[in-house]
Amino acid sequence: MNQAQAVNLIRQSVKKLDAYHLAQDECAIKLNQNENPFDWPQEIKEEAAAFCTQRAWNRYPPFISDQLKSSLAAYAGVRPEQVIAGNGSNEMLLVLMLSLLDTQRPVIICEPTFTVYRLLARGMEGSVCRVQLNRDLTYAVDGIIAACKKHPQSIFICASPNNPTGKSLDKEELCSILDAHGGFCILDQAYVEFGGYNAVRLLDQYPNLVITRTFSKALGGAGFRIGYMLGNAAVMNEMNKIKLPYNINFFSEHVARLLLSHADVISARLVALRAERDRMYACLRQLPFDTCFASDANFILVRTPRHRELIESLKKQSILVRDVSGYPMLDQCIRISVGTPDENSVLENALSAFFSIA
Repeated sequence: MNQAQAVNLIRQSVKKLDAYHLAQDECAIKLNQNENPFDWPQEIKEEAAAFCTQRAWNRYPPFISDQLKSSLAAYAGVRPEQVIAGNGSNEMLLVLMLSLLDTQRPVIICEPTFTVYRLLARGMEGSVCRVQLNRDLTYAVDGIIAACKKHPQSIFICASPNNPTGKSLDKEELCSILDAHGGFCILDQAYVEFGGYNAVRLLDQYPNLVITRTFSKALGGAGFRIGYMLGNAAVMNEMNKIKLPYNINFFSEHVARLLLSHADVISARLVALRAERDRMYACLRQLPFDTCFASDANFILVRTPRHRELIESLKKQSILVRDVSGYPMLDQCIRISVGTPDENSVLENALSAFFSIA
C-alpha cells in the first residue's frame, strides 16, 4: 500500500475538516489564548514536584480517582457521582459527542463560538444546525428555541460565557431553552468563574443538562490539561462507559487536587483578574475602536478596520493578541486576553501610541 492509498482509507468526514490551528508566535506578553496570567507560587510547585519524585512511575494512576472527583464535587457544589474528569474539557466534549451524536440528531451551535464544537460534530459525520447570534453578539434565544423545537432530540451546545464574544446566557434564558428542548444541552462553562450565570444549580432540575469546565482558565492550570463535566448521576454513569481508561496521568491528578486545596489563592486571583478586566474595558472604550464589547470572561473583543495593522504593531512590541476576524460576524475583530496589571499597562500604552499616530 502506498501513502495515497493509506490516506484514502481515512474517513471522508475527517479529511474534509480544517484542522484546529494556532500560530506559535513567541512574544513577551501573551494575550492570545485566554490563559490565567498568574503562575502558581513556587512552594506549591515544589510540593507537586516532591510528589512526582516519590511516586512510582511504573504504576498506573487510579482507574477512577475518587479523591479527585470528591475535590471537584466540593469545588463545583455537586455530588461526586455527578462528576467525570478528563484530559481537558475538550476530551469531555469528545466523550459527550461519542455518547450522544448520531445521524438523526443534529448539533445546534450558536455562531460565532468555539470552533471545536463544529469540528467534533463534522468529524463524526454529524450535521450542524447554526443559529446566528444577535447583532450585539448576545444569544438569539428565540432562534435557539425554534431550532430546538424543529430538531427535538438534537444536541444543543453553547459556551456561557461565550468564546470569543464574552457574552452569557442568564438563568431565565437558559431555563426557557431547557424547558423547550427534548434533547441534551451541553453548556461549556470554561469561563464561568470570571462571570455569568453558574448553571450548576440547575443540574438536579434538568437531567438533560451537562456542564463542562476546565482548569485551563480561572484555575491557572492550562499546562497540565485537566477538565471535567457535571451532570445527572445516572447520565454520568452511562457516559463514563465510553471515557478512555486511565485518561488522567498521576501528576495531573495530584496537581489538580493540590490546586483545589488552595482556595485562598484561587479566590484572590479571580478578584484581581475581574478588576483588571473591568479596568481594561474602561480603557479600551476610550480608544477609537469601532466597537468594544463588554465581557463576562477574561478577555475583551474589539473591532477596528485597522485590525491587521494593529496586530502587527503589537507583535513588533512583543505583545500577542488573537485575530478572530475570520469568525462569522467578527470581521475586523481582535480578542484580547486579560493579563497581569503590568502587562495590561504595557498594552494600554501600546494601543494609545498606535491610535495617536493615526
